[in-house]
Amino acid sequence: MSRHPAHRPTPTTRWQAPLHVLCLLAPVAFVVSTLPGVRPEAGYSFVLDGLLNNLAYESAAALCLLRTSTLAPGRRRGGYLLTAGLAVYGSGNVFWTVAVRPLPDQPYPSGADVGFLLFYPITFTALIMLARGRDGRHAKSLWLDGVVGGLAVGAVAAAAVIGPIVSTSGSWAAVATTSAYPALDLVLLLVLAAVLALFGWRPPKGLWLLAAGLVVFVVADVAYLFMTAQGTYVSGGLADGVWVTGVVLMGFTPGWPSAPTGPKLPGWALLSIPVLATAVSLGVLVVDHQRPMHPVAIALAAVTVLAALARLLFTFREVTKLAEHRELAWTDELTGLGNRRALYDRTPRLLSQQRAVQARGEAGRTTSALLLLDLDGFKEVNDSLGHQAGDALLRDVARRLQEVAGDPDTVVVRLGGDEFAIARVGAGHAEAEAVATEVHAALHQLYDLDGVQVRARASIGISVLPTASAELPTLLRQADVAMYHAKSRHLGTFAYSEDVDEFASGERLETAELLRSDIAARRLVLHYQPKVDVATGRVDSVEALVRWVHPRRGLLYPDAFLPVVEAAGLMEELTRAVLEQALDQAASWCRAGNPLAVAVNLSASSLGDADLPDRVSGLLTARQLPARLLEIEITEDFLMADRERAQGILAGLRARGIRVAVDDYGTGYSSLAYLRQLPIDDLKLDKSFLTDLAEDTRALAIVRSTIMLAHSLGLRLVAEGVEDEATSRELAEAGCDVLQGWLFAKALPAEELETWLVTRDPRPVLGRPLGTVVLPGGAS
Repeated sequence: MSRHPAHRPTPTTRWQAPLHVLCLLAPVAFVVSTLPGVRPEAGYSFVLDGLLNNLAYESAAALCLLRTSTLAPGRRRGGYLLTAGLAVYGSGNVFWTVAVRPLPDQPYPSGADVGFLLFYPITFTALIMLARGRDGRHAKSLWLDGVVGGLAVGAVAAAAVIGPIVSTSGSWAAVATTSAYPALDLVLLLVLAAVLALFGWRPPKGLWLLAAGLVVFVVADVAYLFMTAQGTYVSGGLADGVWVTGVVLMGFTPGWPSAPTGPKLPGWALLSIPVLATAVSLGVLVVDHQRPMHPVAIALAAVTVLAALARLLFTFREVTKLAEHRELAWTDELTGLGNRRALYDRTPRLLSQQRAVQARGEAGRTTSALLLLDLDGFKEVNDSLGHQAGDALLRDVARRLQEVAGDPDTVVVRLGGDEFAIARVGAGHAEAEAVATEVHAALHQLYDLDGVQVRARASIGISVLPTASAELPTLLRQADVAMYHAKSRHLGTFAYSEDVDEFASGERLETAELLRSDIAARRLVLHYQPKVDVATGRVDSVEALVRWVHPRRGLLYPDAFLPVVEAAGLMEELTRAVLEQALDQAASWCRAGNPLAVAVNLSASSLGDADLPDRVSGLLTARQLPARLLEIEITEDFLMADRERAQGILAGLRARGIRVAVDDYGTGYSSLAYLRQLPIDDLKLDKSFLTDLAEDTRALAIVRSTIMLAHSLGLRLVAEGVEDEATSRELAEAGCDVLQGWLFAKALPAEELETWLVTRDPRPVLGRPLGTVVLPGGAS
């Protein structure tokens, strides 16, 4: 839908057709009256040449005004200017009829010439207004094309007609006026050619009509000047009808669609216009040596050649810039290596060349390889030393890759972030693995980053395929699979094998489709793990954890299917499904008189949506669920990725009464500043801090200081992963607010959770006797 309001019909548009007819009656009648054999008498006729002639001119202006009034307000200026130009020209003709012609000695120039001459600058301005808004990237070259073409036409026209029609006798005003008409006609053609060129010689219909009207108008001007110079002009003749025809065509200019009209010229045709114009102008200069021409024609021809040289210089500059932009488009700005676009351009060409060698029966290599490289722990460098150090590391990595893998048949690129690719056409398994080993060793050497010595580790995936059938997307996919296998197993380098490719057999694709279907139908299974308040022993909230029932493998935990969800791009939809199903369950508990707040983990992709607070609020409203019964859990990675966006989204959630908790606190590479700046309610201490808490005094000191930090900021501290009473007691004594873990209950289906809530020990954690562990029946 357009951002501009639709243009509603007005009385003008309602009566448009009848008014068009009325405006055209006088011009058509006058043009017909000028045809040979139609005019009833020779010479000047007051009715035909006085009333009807002037009515025809003013009708053209009225027609232009009428059509302009039907346009949207922002597009009317050019039409109004053209209307003014036509009205001024018609007024000059009225003045000549009423005040000049009746005089026995008609002055020249007269007041009528003022109106006639004013028509030109107003029309020039209207042309420019109508051409406004064209693509500025190509405006200079297109304008120059039009200027060259218009100057060439002017040079030829001046050579042919300017001599006979320009008189050097009479007063200076008469000579200036006589010279002004052909000069302004030439300028008019020049501006017209420039405007048409600006539209790529495919202007809208209205501009075609304006161009036709101006050309007809100029032809009538030239014919009149010829006849006047020879003393053969008779008022009411065919020349007067040609003038009116041109003016009426101009009157039809506004009101047409702005879509390009006419065949699209090929590139060579567009270039041929300035070339032919230059050749014609040079021809005029050559002919002048044999047959002297008017100085105006020579001047125009010389200016045409100069304009053509300017166009040539501008073209050279454009081509140079284009080459620079092309190089920049294929180059990674940070490292100077090629980028992803360069990989997709050069590698297929090298593969095609190698296939051509094999097709000719020459000795060619039968396999080609691609290495995909990802730096391990690069984020630690950025977070610890800053992005400048990270950029310096990437530049050093790029330099070492060039030194190790540089080869005419090798493409070395940075794909983005800390990921690089090396494509070597003609390499076999042994050569690819040797290059990978050499690259791995070269990258592992020390780097000096602002005086800090660091080592870079890399995971490299190798893909090798027959050159005859190798395609870049396949090489990339296989190398990607191998690289992630190398990273997850800490292997350094790994060559692709179908044994580690879950998508190769199609099983993972089938799994992805099953997941997609169950997510869309909201058939996921949610288990709920209770959170126990240390001071009261109450359970006021639970955390929703997703499970999935596979048709053959049964109940699966997240680590078994989340990789498939991420690879299939379903994470955002999964998060939405979990949120909706958790809210449905919370609403059911609330209606049953047992209101439990439900905590839901949201993915980073979901949290990137600025409309998230409104959408979540809508889900709560639809279920008539109080906002206090929903808690949103987020990770530190999201908070640090875009702190400004995070602050706006979290503030929107809390403003609606929704609690916000930071999950896995302490495991991310983050700054404590966000605790002060971002609107959050809870910190969930990661379970890795609870290992051997009762015996490890340093771990206990960290936990106690974290609890004190949270309380000093007005936040609750939630400890997850509590599995034994000794840890529970230490946390309670340290001031922890909420405990969650298998010591109390594992994540349970909703029905089992309801049973557990009835049978559990409700006493405060510190008030329970030692050795009492509350577990649901059968839980482990």
